[in-house]
Amino acid sequence: LDLDGTTLNTKHVISEGNKKAIRELVARGVGVAIATGRSMSGIYDHLKALKLPKSIPVLCLNGALCLKAGSDGKTVSTSMVFTDPVSKENADGVVELAKEHNFLVQFYIGDKVYAVPKSEKHMELMKRYEVLAGYPQIKLKDFDELKKLGDPAKILLLTEDPDSLLEMAKKKFGDTLHLVRGSPDPFFVEFLAKGVCKGTGLLKLCEAENIDPKSIVAFGDGDNDMEFLQYAGMGCAMKNARQVTKDKADVVLEWSNDEDGVGRQLERLTKEGSL
Repeated sequence: LDLDGTTLNTKHVISEGNKKAIRELVARGVGVAIATGRSMSGIYDHLKALKLPKSIPVLCLNGALCLKAGSDGKTVSTSMVFTDPVSKENADGVVELAKEHNFLVQFYIGDKVYAVPKSEKHMELMKRYEVLAGYPQIKLKDFDELKKLGDPAKILLLTEDPDSLLEMAKKKFGDTLHLVRGSPDPFFVEFLAKGVCKGTGLLKLCEAENIDPKSIVAFGDGDNDMEFLQYAGMGCAMKNARQVTKDKADVVLEWSNDEDGVGRQLERLTKEGSL
């Protein structure tokens, strides 16, 4: 299950209808996993809200990090499955691009997000991202302090013009990094290690859990969900998904994320005997 634009509604919460459908699946012994571009710190509240009886896999940072996570409704426990960080050379290159064009930089390391704001506009972008993701970023004074933290699982550059940034990044890095235009409200571009995406993360998770990817039903809405929906046995795009994502899906739902689209499709598949 993707989160933003999919399992979460436009108020950035899981509806009661979706919670009910997910809990019923887990009670029947059907495996459930989360796959998101968010860091773990942006997932904790949703795990608490679901309050499932056992830990579930969480593919975060668009597949760069996978953990098993569970919650009793108050606290969250996690254990590592795998990680695939951006190399130091490429991380340095992204920072140089940000310096040159005055982009706000975020490094994702562990369950923390670090940012180096250099202007009031950067502070506004940080606040905007906090509203979207539901968690604050740790402010650092300079890029040297940022680089000392180690190799990030994911880097974000935040800007009002993500499409122009995406073209710049393609020219600078070629195919040495995996680039993702932010969604559902695009004001950033994600930089991941080459080959890292939700799709490859799903395949790694299936290998670790000894699961056939063709037995997976996946739900998504954004650009970062395209490979994810393709690699699953049934890829379901939300009614509110971008057209490029719908084009890669097996099924396009008649419901949006504000209409319990995930829950309704799960109930439909259950009645059909597909789950």
